[in-house]
Amino acid sequence: MERLILISCVILAVLCSAGHAVEPGSKADDAATRSTVDRILDKGAPLPFPEQMVVGDVVGSDGNPIGGVMVKLFADGLLVEVGHTTASGAYELRLPLSVERDETVVLWFMSTTSSLLPRCVLLKESSRAAKTSLFSDCINEVKMRPRMRVDVTMMTESELVASLKLKGCL
Repeated sequence: MERLILISCVILAVLCSAGHAVEPGSKADDAATRSTVDRILDKGAPLPFPEQMVVGDVVGSDGNPIGGVMVKLFADGLLVEVGHTTASGAYELRLPLSVERDETVVLWFMSTTSSLLPRCVLLKESSRAAKTSLFSDCINEVKMRPRMRVDVTMMTESELVASLKLKGCL
């Protein structure tokens, strides 16, 4: 079973690519494209539900929101939650994981309607994955918290290559 988990993590690491993900508070306010949960998080008010959440917006390189993107949350290679972005590019997923647990947690963003490449954001790296240098320094990483925001920019292959070159990852 450990070997299967390690193989799954390796596959995720290989497919993950550097992209655009932001920490909470670093995005300009655009109320027209944001969900209720996003606005509640920004105001610092307690969430109206007991679960931990990850929320955010998915946009193209032109800044326009992308609806219908499949968002998947994996923990140690196992699928935990699945959701889709709304027409305004917003998504919300339960985060039924412990921040303290030693596991690798990854968010995947997959466009279902265009030629945009899948995107990956590392939320947490297990000690075992860190020891084996499973993830490149070029992978986007956002520190996992009980309530967090992760915004992503989807790119075409040529846009991604240009982005990786700018970051010195190619």
